[in-house]
Amino acid sequence: MTISCLGYIIFSSTNLDDWRQFGEQVVGAMNVAQDDNSVALKIDEQPFRILVEPGDADHVIALGWEMAGKEEFSALQETLKAQGFAIRNGSDSEAENRAVTAFFTTFDPAGNPLEFYHGRTLDQTAFLSPVGVKSFVTGDMGLGHVVVPGGEDMEGTHAFYTKVLGLGDSDDLNMQLPGENGPKIRVRFLHAANARHHSLAIASLPSPSGVIHAMLEMEDVDDVGRCHDRVLAAERSLMASLGRHCNDNMLSFYVVGPGGIPFEIGCEGLQVDWTDFEPTKSSVPDHWGHAYQVPV
Repeated sequence: MTISCLGYIIFSSTNLDDWRQFGEQVVGAMNVAQDDNSVALKIDEQPFRILVEPGDADHVIALGWEMAGKEEFSALQETLKAQGFAIRNGSDSEAENRAVTAFFTTFDPAGNPLEFYHGRTLDQTAFLSPVGVKSFVTGDMGLGHVVVPGGEDMEGTHAFYTKVLGLGDSDDLNMQLPGENGPKIRVRFLHAANARHHSLAIASLPSPSGVIHAMLEMEDVDDVGRCHDRVLAAERSLMASLGRHCNDNMLSFYVVGPGGIPFEIGCEGLQVDWTDFEPTKSSVPDHWGHAYQVPV
């Protein structure tokens, strides 16, 4: 496996001011953008983990996947070309904007926009949360995780990520959403070459923004609780109450972020030794809590 982690996410937005307020005063990230034409949210030693650029819609532009090195980067590019995927090499200025040596873009079979890169530049500016968050769980496990639509052909999308990109299976969740006529959904959880239980999940659900949710992990439950307080004080809508997931043990809540993009804020996520792991099958998502107030 050559994909190290989910390195960054890039969004377009119709309201950068809302992202600044949400990112700094609710989540507790640093906005390190050089001007008012973007928002760059920093949560660790990386230059940023979330970049938001102005646009005419609130949508994901790219999911940035970090490759183990230049050789793995080039090998994946050739593999995708050979299998007929359209590839676009990022320009020097675009690479500089992402603080990477090089990157290329493509789309998965469900139409989700992907970027693969190597050689990201570390930032000498220390992370200092404007609201006192001690730290986020990142390092070689990357930003956190993201859940995206699997499209009409879930099996084909799953095969792309496992057989072409080399991600590994973590869990296969089949469940019915709450309510008398709640639909049945399937979520496939996949891990990269790090200990985080999953860096990606694909779900049999649509999403207007292209992201069903993105997860940021904090070091301890007190920081999660304080973030929950800030969400309520800012009158942000909760998508799900506090709860603990079964498959990755994450203690978390879900908040509706700018542009309707949901974020999971959690702690205590499971870290796995993949040399001694059998993928699981689940029918229940939570040990307790996570009362969803809108469809996940």
